[in-house]
Amino acid sequence: MQDDFTVFWRNNNRAYELFQDLLARAEKNAYDDGFLAQLATYREADGSAVHADIFAAEYLLHHGDAETALTCAERAFHNRMVEPRIWQVLTASYQALGRYADALVMRGRLAKLLNQSITPDCPPDVITDETLNRLSLAMGNPSYAPMTLSRMSYDEKTGLTAREGVFAGEFLPEESNLPPYYVATYTEQEQQGNKAWLLGEIENAEGFAYNVGGEFVYDLIRGERAPGRANVALPSGEEVVLPVLGVQTFQRLHVKTEHIEKDTPLSPATPNFFRLAESAEFSSDHAFIVGTPIRIGHSPRRRPLVLNFLADALPWAIVRDNFGEWMPNTAHFFARGTVFDQNFSVSEYTYPSLPTIETGMYPHHSQIFNDKITVPLNSEYVTLSERMRDLGYQTASLLGDGIGVYNGVTRGYDRLLTSGYRTLAYDGVERMIRHLEGLRDADHFIFLHAMDAHPWPYPLFQITASVQARLPLADRLSGAEGSDPSPYLRATPLAAETCRQGIRDLDRALGTLFSYLEQNYAPEEYLVNLYSDHGVPVFSKNHYIVSPAMTHAAWMMRGAGVPEGVVTDELTSIVDLYPTLAHLLNFPIGDNVDGVLPRLFGGTGREIAFSNSLYPGRTYCLRARTLSHTFHLETEDGVAPNGTVDLSRAAYAVYPRAHEGEQGYEVDSEELRRFFYPRVRAFVQGIASNGEVFA
Repeated sequence: MQDDFTVFWRNNNRAYELFQDLLARAEKNAYDDGFLAQLATYREADGSAVHADIFAAEYLLHHGDAETALTCAERAFHNRMVEPRIWQVLTASYQALGRYADALVMRGRLAKLLNQSITPDCPPDVITDETLNRLSLAMGNPSYAPMTLSRMSYDEKTGLTAREGVFAGEFLPEESNLPPYYVATYTEQEQQGNKAWLLGEIENAEGFAYNVGGEFVYDLIRGERAPGRANVALPSGEEVVLPVLGVQTFQRLHVKTEHIEKDTPLSPATPNFFRLAESAEFSSDHAFIVGTPIRIGHSPRRRPLVLNFLADALPWAIVRDNFGEWMPNTAHFFARGTVFDQNFSVSEYTYPSLPTIETGMYPHHSQIFNDKITVPLNSEYVTLSERMRDLGYQTASLLGDGIGVYNGVTRGYDRLLTSGYRTLAYDGVERMIRHLEGLRDADHFIFLHAMDAHPWPYPLFQITASVQARLPLADRLSGAEGSDPSPYLRATPLAAETCRQGIRDLDRALGTLFSYLEQNYAPEEYLVNLYSDHGVPVFSKNHYIVSPAMTHAAWMMRGAGVPEGVVTDELTSIVDLYPTLAHLLNFPIGDNVDGVLPRLFGGTGREIAFSNSLYPGRTYCLRARTLSHTFHLETEDGVAPNGTVDLSRAAYAVYPRAHEGEQGYEVDSEELRRFFYPRVRAFVQGIASNGEVFA
């Protein structure tokens, strides 16, 4: 690539030619000395390190060195987790090394991507419940845990079969060193065991995931199975709250301490909580589940409460001019905090946005961007919830839709309350208050993910009755046809009013939350973040997927260490939330973090904010913004499943911020090119395919 800045992107033609030659040799199984020589030349020509590792693994497998082949393949997988060619070579390596379960799971990912059935190629004793559960994740949807659209089962006659289902009353399959999540039912002031009974009756019904799964509230608690007995040893002066769950109807639990000995009932998949100030012995005639103890006590190194509130789809580009009118409670509360007025999301929808927030990494760096395939977040990347857990906070996500569970993005939370689509703020606020009422003497990190403002396609989703009853007939009937995905919804009176009503509903619930905080906590005792992951298209006449309407996101803070009464036009990205919390709460930042600390908090700040749409099958779209200008790029080709695209076939231009993307407002100068080209080129490293794509 030349440095005269006359052209934004040129592919490495030499590397492309060598890639095509290696690919042709591989297809002929010509893994000879000539292949090795070409591979070395390819590396020297700055060819893709991932592709080089794939070719090396294939060569080694051909020559019987499965162990070294696996090393190369796993290194490639670390850098490019969604790549069928890697999955193929990993499958072959695992199979050759006798790791049949790992091979089957990797083949499952390939079958899912290609929409194919799968037959086992392993000894029958390999197909255990654990293997089937792992395979269910590999062949299922990565969102909406604990539901799965591909719950796998095996029969010697019929082979492997998939059905929609749910992990209920069991542990979730997970790649983690922490105790696994046990899937219980959220039960609050109701008959014990009723939810578990209902779930047991309907979980195998056809259509469960679609018709019931989105409404049902699950309680995911990290814990371990106790085979009839569990001892909890507490040092003198230490106090905990212990979650315990039964597995049988009318199960009796015997509790014995130095001063107490009594029985208490347990119900299946129903959490019970016991406050212990001394060591205790728990016993039962049946196994039971012991959750991770909640440690009681405050530390001067922590805040009593840190709250992250994700207001999904809250469109700051629209709300900012109507903030006091549409969200009076929120505006009043954060008037004593800081509002980042020029904050932008990295992505246009939730699945890649949540990992960006939780890791401080761009999606093409975390590799969590393809919402069709479940791949694990690298264990080396430490999430926000893991950082807070390490600091001694009690970590709980009390309102969410299950996104981030299967891929490990939410792995630092000891408790997760999830529901497929019903994630309304008033539910989350009430759960949080109840949670704190019982545990005020602990230090908490709490996450709430509310979707009140999020528009959904109608009639697939029911519109709130207040909107239906209020709108004139013509507006009520607008947009009644079609089922566009949420990022592409049309701007109709029905959609716009539904979003506005959701924003008002959100604010009303937040008013209750803020009132509770101000009545029960001093300002120095809490830190509140409210942010959105993206915007909405329903107010835009000329919709574009990375326009300000879709990517100008909310971010506001209040509490200990946050300047009061500040509305700043400093340019920020939601990826900057991670280093900001690191600064305020004193935890380390890994080299993998892409976010920067805003200048408001003494950091370097950022000079450019990136928003992109990396959705497989659609064109790659990017807008890189400064306070004055926007660099716009869109490819001709669609994004490959692995998150790469040929950038040499792309249209690009620079616009004033006030007219970004508008024909006739393009601006060009050597100064602008010298600014934007190097910075955007650095950002898209890992997205640009250089024309090297496996067929």
